[in-house]
Amino acid sequence: MMFGIICSAVAGAFISVQAAVNAKMNTHLGAWATTVLVFIVGLAGSLVPLALFGGNLSGVSDLSPIYLFGGLLGVGVVYCVMRSIQLLGPTLSVSIILVSQLVWALLVDLYGAFGMPQITLSSGQVIGMIVLLTGVVVFKQSQGTALKNQAATEATSI
Repeated sequence: MMFGIICSAVAGAFISVQAAVNAKMNTHLGAWATTVLVFIVGLAGSLVPLALFGGNLSGVSDLSPIYLFGGLLGVGVVYCVMRSIQLLGPTLSVSIILVSQLVWALLVDLYGAFGMPQITLSSGQVIGMIVLLTGVVVFKQSQGTALKNQAATEATSI
């Protein structure tokens, strides 16, 4: 379990840093060129651990085609995260992404989608989602207030 927690924390860090880096790359290369480059570098980076630790690529022919859709979802993830960072800023964008991820993960759990174990919805999960959504709304409002205050301060110092 501890390794799962560590992997989750590292993934969160990687996603946030990757999103910021990709958003900056996008200003130089454009959205789709950046997306392609991210996947080319990712493929090269994936080949190293595959060679070192092995894997069963021959099993691809046994997979349901729906599971191959994950690669296309990855393209959408990279593009949408990159654009949302540019349009909303890193913190608000990641906050909304986290809420969306949690909602969709809960739906996967509730319906047992993709062969995952099915769970039942608890009142604690509902309360947690409400708290999370409320937190994002409060964060967005306080961020807007801070930006207005900063703009007013800058305008008076000119």
